[in-house]
Amino acid sequence: MEKKDFKILLVYPNIPLMTVPPLSMGIFTSILKKEGYQVELFDTTPYINEDDGRLSQKNRRVYLQYREYSDEDDLGIVIKENLLEDFRKKVFDYKPDLMIWSVVEDAFKKTLYMNETIKDYECVKVFGGVLPTADPEYVINHKNINYIAVGEGEITLKELAETVYKKKDYKKLKGTWFKNEDGTIIKNPRNQLININDQAPDYSLFDSKRFNRPMGGRIFKMVPLETYRGCPYKCTFCNSPMHNTHVKEEAISHSFLRRKQISKVREELLSLRDKYNPSFIYFIDDSFLARPIKEIFEFCEMYKEFKIPFWFNTRPENCKEEVLKMLKEVGAYRISFGIECGNEEFRTKVLQRKPTNKQVVEAFGTIAKGGIAFSVNLIIGFPGETRNLVMETVELVKQISGFDALTVSIFTPYRGTVLRQIALKNGWLDPNHLTVHTTSSSVLKMPKPYLQSIEIDGLMRTIPLYVYFPYDHWENIQKAEKFDEEGEKMFKKYSNIYKENFLKTNQDDKKIFLDHRGVSDRPLISKTQFSSHEIDSLTMNHS
Repeated sequence: MEKKDFKILLVYPNIPLMTVPPLSMGIFTSILKKEGYQVELFDTTPYINEDDGRLSQKNRRVYLQYREYSDEDDLGIVIKENLLEDFRKKVFDYKPDLMIWSVVEDAFKKTLYMNETIKDYECVKVFGGVLPTADPEYVINHKNINYIAVGEGEITLKELAETVYKKKDYKKLKGTWFKNEDGTIIKNPRNQLININDQAPDYSLFDSKRFNRPMGGRIFKMVPLETYRGCPYKCTFCNSPMHNTHVKEEAISHSFLRRKQISKVREELLSLRDKYNPSFIYFIDDSFLARPIKEIFEFCEMYKEFKIPFWFNTRPENCKEEVLKMLKEVGAYRISFGIECGNEEFRTKVLQRKPTNKQVVEAFGTIAKGGIAFSVNLIIGFPGETRNLVMETVELVKQISGFDALTVSIFTPYRGTVLRQIALKNGWLDPNHLTVHTTSSSVLKMPKPYLQSIEIDGLMRTIPLYVYFPYDHWENIQKAEKFDEEGEKMFKKYSNIYKENFLKTNQDDKKIFLDHRGVSDRPLISKTQFSSHEIDSLTMNHS
């Protein structure tokens, strides 16, 4: 068989309607095409099924975090329902010789259903991605899964395709685990890290509608771009730090972090512009500005050639006045910042985020002056979190001016995170539980006074209201936390005012603020104090 006749199917089980193509599938497509293989893709993004529940993107719109848009009319998505039937048909029509799955925890149940429906199709099927990397034992011990990839996939993919194509033994390839018929597992070491300057994605297998995404109240044709792989921080709710831990433990490298040369970023931008003509660039880096300031200036100088609007995620303490000025001049359209929690001690000792509240507020003063629209990200329902801790977060956000939206997520105990281990240690989490997405109800079962799942749901939808409205409205807003008739009525009333005055149509509309200063009956949100025993119960040894 010639390489051009060797068929590889990329399978991407995704959270429904989570748009913008994934970098991993783009890079894998590029590698395999360059090697000369025949490559096709099955992407589950447009499929909605009954067991999906309320979708993450829908929750964000209902709970005042995103402006309203239509998946069908605005994004052009043709929603589908027959996932398993369509997938089986794709496999048996295409007849792949090798199947590559990229798996995240949120979509693992879907992965299992899909894999079950083609269990009678014989070919090498390898399951890689974030979940197998975070918890390989868990994944490989599932029925009908006997081959997984761990760690970075670029080198492993190339070697795997070559080995299967040449019909050689693929069970001992670096970066893979193989389960024998007797249940024993061959655990091969991870592959070395790649030079990310050598990789550029190919998104040609994706439906063109997958590039459409809302941002700040407008719809753009958006292309993702990586300039920085890895994260220098150690946030305990995030699974990015696990990559640093893994490469150190296996003596692969002293760090997982790598940044692209700005000249390579330019080359990739030129290619993306020529191939896809995007109206927006979506930088997927964990923290875009966590790099030397000289390099940021170099990026801005380079990006003058493009001036395509762009978004990135970063931390408030990394924003300097001169940096924001240059970023705005070259096209920065919007930034996302994580605060997560308003209690300094909890944020520092439990979440491993260092800045003080004073530093956070001062940083956002600089950010607001920079003139780039931004959103503030919060998480509620952490292990050990009480209602008072959530209201401390509200109090902190009330001191921040200039943001365009609040994004509130419910703590999701992803495998590979420290806080998942904390939840397990305290007996608050079923170890076999699979996450759904970051707006689904909390799965932690904590004793009172810690927050209960239904309380977290109520707070999630009302936090933007608590932040926006004066304190003398808080009693009514608290009623809106309840999912009863009165609560729904209050939520609708305040939501309509919030949308009309604050969210508006897009991020450039002038907002109307309801000044809450000087209100005499301001509720006293006392600062939560933690005993050493409480901190011990919510932490583990951090390297």
